[in-house]
Amino acid sequence: MSENLEVVRKVLEAYSTGGVKALLDVCPPDVVLYPIPEWVEDSVYRGHEGVRKLVAWVDDFDDPGWKIHGIREVRDRVLVRADLTGQMKASGVPIRQEWGVVCSGFRDGMVGEWRFFRTWQEALKAAGLEE
Repeated sequence: MSENLEVVRKVLEAYSTGGVKALLDVCPPDVVLYPIPEWVEDSVYRGHEGVRKLVAWVDDFDDPGWKIHGIREVRDRVLVRADLTGQMKASGVPIRQEWGVVCSGFRDGMVGEWRFFRTWQEALKAAGLEE
């Protein structure tokens, strides 16, 4: 398993217990995050403050985490197929939402760019692939 692939896998698993701190540990100060295209707020988030701002919506959930269904390296990117899971704090209703993630800009064991998509197919297309 490549170092880049291992970094992404570990951070998504660590997020379940470490929250935003786990993300900040593998994001350089100039990290760039792109939320799903349908996102109603900002279309790009920059730096550690941007990470905190983007993931703040997860504060509405208990036990947020990622269930990884697939992860692979394609050229200089790592693609992840996963579900975001948790429970709504107010109601206790469980959630499970499919995501596709494309990670790139790797350096010094960190991920410089994260792109989030609502489906695996969208992530594949963004990486120039299709299944």
